[in-house]
Amino acid sequence: MSLLSRFVGRRWKLPAPITRDIRVEPLRIPMRDGVTLLADRYYPRGAPSAPVVLIRSCYGRSAFKFIATLFAERGMQVVMQSCRGTFGSEGVFRPFFDEQDDGADTVEWIEGQPWFSSQLALWGVSYLGNTAWATARSSAGAKIDALGLHVTLTNFRDRTYAFDGFTLITCLDWTIMMVNLVRTGGGNLVSRILGQRKMKALSQHAAATIPLRKADQLIAPDGVSWWQDWMDHAEPGDPWWQQVDYGAAAQSLPPTVMTGGWYDIFLPFQLRDFTNAQQAGRDVRITIGPWTHPAIPGFAESLRQSITLFQEQFGLGLSASSQTARRPRVRLFLMGANEWREYSSWPPPSRVAHTLYLQPSGRLSLDAPAAEGESTFDYDPAHPTPAFYGATLEGGKGSGDMAQLEQRSDVLVFTAEPLAADVDAIGPVSAQIFLRSNTEHTDLYLCLCDVTREGRSTNVCDGYRRLRPDGTATRQVEIEFWPTAYRFRAGHRIRIIVAGGAHPRYARNPGSGEPLGDAATMLIAHQHILHGPQHPSAIRLSAL
Repeated sequence: MSLLSRFVGRRWKLPAPITRDIRVEPLRIPMRDGVTLLADRYYPRGAPSAPVVLIRSCYGRSAFKFIATLFAERGMQVVMQSCRGTFGSEGVFRPFFDEQDDGADTVEWIEGQPWFSSQLALWGVSYLGNTAWATARSSAGAKIDALGLHVTLTNFRDRTYAFDGFTLITCLDWTIMMVNLVRTGGGNLVSRILGQRKMKALSQHAAATIPLRKADQLIAPDGVSWWQDWMDHAEPGDPWWQQVDYGAAAQSLPPTVMTGGWYDIFLPFQLRDFTNAQQAGRDVRITIGPWTHPAIPGFAESLRQSITLFQEQFGLGLSASSQTARRPRVRLFLMGANEWREYSSWPPPSRVAHTLYLQPSGRLSLDAPAAEGESTFDYDPAHPTPAFYGATLEGGKGSGDMAQLEQRSDVLVFTAEPLAADVDAIGPVSAQIFLRSNTEHTDLYLCLCDVTREGRSTNVCDGYRRLRPDGTATRQVEIEFWPTAYRFRAGHRIRIIVAGGAHPRYARNPGSGEPLGDAATMLIAHQHILHGPQHPSAIRLSAL
C-alpha cells in the first residue's frame, strides 16, 4: 500500500504525508436498536489520538481502504464503517432511511473512545456523501468540525424523480450494483470488471420492462424492496420521502469543501445545497470540473481539497485563516475554453441574461418572433425517443455527437446564426416553452448544443420536465437545465433540440396518467410548440 499511496499522492498532488506507519483495528459499533455495525479504524502508529475522519459506506470497507490510508498517512484517524445491512453490518439495508440515526449513534460511540480527542470531520462521495449530510442533520451535527463532499446531495428524492420524472437507468444501474454487491460481498476486481457487460445488458433489459413495477424481478427472483418503494411513492409531495430530506443541514454547516462535475447526475441539486449554505453565510466552497459522476480527476480533486481543509482545521498544516483567504468560493472549469475561472459566489455575479427565441423553420434568434406560429412533432412512448450522452451513473462520455438524435422524426431542432464573438455561458440555464398537447400527461426534453463551423453538433447541457394536468389547454412550461460553464466560440452556432423524452435516462411517459409502476397503456402525444409574440418560447443563458 505504501508504494501505491506514494505514487497516487504525487499523481493527485495531495499534501505531503506525515507518516507511512499505519495501523488498522476492527470495530463493532452498537446502534440504538441493538444492531451492530462493522467498521475499521485506520490510525498513525505514533498518533493514536489523532483527529478522526468518519466515512460511512454502503459499498463495503475494502473498496475504500486505500482512501482511508491516504487520510491516515496525513495525520488523521479514519473510521470506515459499513452501513447497516451491508458487508457484515447487521440489520436490513434501506437506502437513505437509517443513515441519520446510525450516523448520530456512530458519532456518540466514537466520542466515548479513549482514542478520540474531540476533533471530527466527515468525508463522502455519492451515497457516502449523503450519509455525511444525514449525520450533519442529526443530533451529532454540532460536533462536526469540517466536511468534504464529492458529487452528492442532501435529498435523494430530488435525483430519483428529477424534475418530476423517474431517472430510470440510473436507478436501475444502482439497484443492480447494490444487489450484486450485497449478494457477492463485492467480489474481486477481475470479477467486477467481467460482470460490467452482463450488468449493462441486464439494465437495458429491465429498462424496457412494462410495467416498470416488474423490472426488479429481472434483478432478483424475489424482487427488490426499495424498487417497490420507489414505484409506490413517485408522486410529487409524497410525505414518505420527508424523513430523508437533509437539506436543513446546509443552514449550519461547518467549514466545507464540495466538488462536482458538469456531467454529474447530482449537479443541479448539489448546487442547490451549496447556494442554501452560501445564503446562510456558511464557510462553504465548491469546485466544478468537466467530469462525469465516476471521473477519477474529480475524485482526486475532492481528496486534495478535503485533506487540505481537514489539516487546516485540525492544526496539522497551515492555519485555517492563512489558507481561507486564498481559496476561492467558487472555482469552475470553462468548457470550450479549457480554462479555470474563480468567482465569489454561485451564480457568478455580473452575469447578463442571454435569451434566444424559437422561430419558424427551425431558427433560433435573439429577436422575439414577429408572428404567431408553431412547430409540431409526435412522441410515441411505445418507441420512445432515446437518450444520448449527458449525466448518467456509469459516466462514460458526458458529451458527444448529437447527429443521430437530430435526424429523428420525433424531435425538433432550432439553430441560431453563427456567433460574431465568443459567448461564455456560465451559470443556470433554463427554458420557457409554450405547449399544446393532446395528452395531459406528457414530457418535454430540451438539449442545448454547440455546432461547429464544420456542422458537428455536440451537447452542452439539457433540461427535462414531466407534466401533469393543470387545467389549461396551452401550458407555459418552465424547464431547468443542468447548469454549465461553456464557451461558444465565434463562428459556432447555438442549437436547441426539443423532444418528448430521453429514454431510458428518464422513464417514458405513457400519456395515460397511470401510476409510474403500473402504467401499461401507451398513448401517442401530438406536441405543438408555440412561438410568437403571445407565446415567446425561448431558452435563457447566463452570459459573462
